[in-house]
Amino acid sequence: MLKLQAHIQVKKSKELTLNAVVSFGISSNIYIIESGGEIALIDTGFGPPHSNIIESLKKFNIEAKDISKVLITHRHKDHTNGLKKLIEKAKPAIYIHKYDADVVARRLGKAKSYIVRINNSYEIEIGSKIVKAVHTPGHTAGSTCYILDKVIFSGDLVFANGGFGRTDLPTGNFNELVKSLERIEKIAKENNISMLLPGHGELVLDEALAHIRLALKVARSMMKIK
Repeated sequence: MLKLQAHIQVKKSKELTLNAVVSFGISSNIYIIESGGEIALIDTGFGPPHSNIIESLKKFNIEAKDISKVLITHRHKDHTNGLKKLIEKAKPAIYIHKYDADVVARRLGKAKSYIVRINNSYEIEIGSKIVKAVHTPGHTAGSTCYILDKVIFSGDLVFANGGFGRTDLPTGNFNELVKSLERIEKIAKENNISMLLPGHGELVLDEALAHIRLALKVARSMMKIK
């Protein structure tokens, strides 16, 4: 099957290199954070035949064994199945919210010992950087956004151009999703967030708040119709 992906350098400075694997099919986007000699991932994609995290890392001259941490936005297979391929080569700490952890742990078998169950507010060190986890339920009970400097990795909570995640799958909840959009809108405003890097689709490299506000406006209007 043809893998429809783009491999992009999003940002580079002395303290941080941020790369993206943008997928145009069933697999999620994957983000690669390098700081202070440490390399971490945000999500791992669906895995073969739709994506291959090992091949994607090679595009950036990174070996899988050098991945020390993986931050998972939520339990769905299009974001987590790539873990199976990764743990053949590496032994990363896998951070996932406690409400979604059990499902992923069952899929990993013996490698479930790599899982770190995070709570509603959690900080993760990656080199010289701190990534803040924000619990944003709605798409799933354990859905989590991650914030690094002026960047939000939003998983399937919110997408470019006012899109937001579905809530009709197990543990989804539309009312909770609206509350999570409100929470992220407030955080984005207070922290002057510029980039929105979602779980699917195009990357927002500037004016992230406008895209979040549009998603919140649409979601609220749907709430009224219901």
